[in-house]
Amino acid sequence: MVNISLFKNFVPLGSLLPTDRVELAKHARIGSYQVGQVLFSRGETAKTVVYLISGDVELFDGAQSRMVRADSVEARQPLAQGARRLATGTCIKPAQVLLVDREHLDLILTWSQTGGVEVVDLAHRREPEEDPQDWMTALLQNQAFHRIPPGNIAQLFACMKDASYRAGEIVIQQGDRGDAYFILTEGRVQVVKQSANGLEETELNVLGVGRCFGEEALLSGNPRNATVRALTEVKVMKIDGKDFERLLKAPVLTEMVLEDWNDSMQLIDVRLPEEFQAGHLPEALNLPLAHLRERAVELDAHRAVAVYCDTGARSASATYLLCERGFDARLIAGGVSGEWLKSH
Repeated sequence: MVNISLFKNFVPLGSLLPTDRVELAKHARIGSYQVGQVLFSRGETAKTVVYLISGDVELFDGAQSRMVRADSVEARQPLAQGARRLATGTCIKPAQVLLVDREHLDLILTWSQTGGVEVVDLAHRREPEEDPQDWMTALLQNQAFHRIPPGNIAQLFACMKDASYRAGEIVIQQGDRGDAYFILTEGRVQVVKQSANGLEETELNVLGVGRCFGEEALLSGNPRNATVRALTEVKVMKIDGKDFERLLKAPVLTEMVLEDWNDSMQLIDVRLPEEFQAGHLPEALNLPLAHLRERAVELDAHRAVAVYCDTGARSASATYLLCERGFDARLIAGGVSGEWLKSH
C-alpha cells in the first residue's frame, strides 16, 4: 500500500482526513517511467489521477507543450487533470508518479465534504416538538418540489411504498449503496457518522415527521455517507432510486454546458480552496461543498446559479442542495477540466 505521507504534498489529497487517506491509499500505486515513455495520451479517459513525485514530464496539448518538474509548485496539482486527458504526458527525465483511482478519489472527496448532506442542513435542525405533523404538507414545502411538474408529484406519491422500523433498527447503513429516498411519516430517527473502524460514531442530527433523507447517495452515485437509526417506532415512505432519478432528480437538476453561462448568472466552484487557487473560471466564487450549507446566504437569491467542480459529482450534490433552498441552480454537466481551468 502507498505510504500516506506522500499525500500531504498534493492537492487535494493533503486536505483529506487521515482515515480517508488510509482508505484512498488502498486504491493508489506508485509508477516508475523512463525517458521517452508515455504516461498517458491526449483524449483518453482518465481512470487515474496522476501526481509527479520525481523527475520531469512534458505535457503536449496538440498545439503547445510545457514542462512540469517534480520540485515545482505546479507538480502539487494533478497532471492533465480532468475526466478526459487534454494533453499527452511524456517522461523527459526518469520519473516516479503517484496514480490514484479517479472514481475512488471522487467518492471520498464528495463523501467527506457532504457530511450531513445525506440528511438535512444542520443549521436548520428542529427540535422534535417543532416538527410538523402533516408529513405531506411538510414535504411539499421543500423548495426542490417547486421545480417538479405537477404530474411528477402525483406520480411520486403513487410510487411511494410504506415501511416500518422498530426503535434501534437501522434504516440506512453508512457505506451501503443508495437505492431509495426516504420521507419520515411517524417517529424520530438519529443520524450518525461512523468512524473508519466502525467502533465510534458521532451524532449529526435527529429528524422528525416530514423530514427527508437519502438523496445524496442517489445524486452522487456514492455509498451512503451516514447511518440513520430509528429512535422510536418509525414509519417512512420510500421512493425507489429509479423513480427518484426519473421523477425528482431529473426535473430538479437542470444541466447546462459551460458555453451557455453568461454574466447574468452567479458562477459557483464547489471544489476545495487549494484546487480553486490552482485555477478557476473567471468570475467564479469558491463555495466548497463542505461549507455550502452555511455560506449559501452569500448568494443572490434573485439570480440563477451555475455550479461546477472537476467531475460533476460534488457539483451535483451542491446543485440539489441549493435547489432545496429555493435557488435557481444549474449543474454544469460533467464538470470542468482542470487543464481547461489552468488555461484561464
